[in-house]
Amino acid sequence: MSMPKFPDKETVLTRDEAVNAILTSIAMEETALSHIINAEGEKIQYVLANKCSSICEVITVNDSVASLIEKITDLQFLLKMKMQLAKDFLKPKPCGCCCQKKYKGGT
Repeated sequence: MSMPKFPDKETVLTRDEAVNAILTSIAMEETALSHIINAEGEKIQYVLANKCSSICEVITVNDSVASLIEKITDLQFLLKMKMQLAKDFLKPKPCGCCCQKKYKGGT
């Protein structure tokens, strides 16, 4: 995966471009997390397949993986909140005319 390319500091993004950049960053973080989770699964498989591993080594690896998964869960919560904020920006703003009823619970 290549590194993301960010616009220059002087570049002014439109609202849609900014939301798109946020959603892209969330997707990239999700992809990175999936790679980390996969690597942790492979770590566990390696230790369990290694007949020389002691129970102490297996428990140490398990604790390490559990700790990392807990941190990933926390990050997932933050990404969910970030996604919700981006989603809120995608909602159209009421214009004050006929669509005003729709935003006040009308039809």
